[in-house]
Amino acid sequence: MPASAAAQAPAAPAPSSDGTSIDQGIAYVLMLVALVLTYLIHPLDASSPYKLF
Repeated sequence: MPASAAAQAPAAPAPSSDGTSIDQGIAYVLMLVALVLTYLIHPLDASSPYKLF
């Protein structure tokens, strides 16, 4: 009987991340890119000869 108990594989460790933190990190990066693009495009919009608003 002891030989059969030793043959069982140990349980796999739980994952350290369930993917939520990775998704949140990607969302923060995308929001930062959108913010930078907004500030880069805004001066071009403000100096345009066309009055949009």
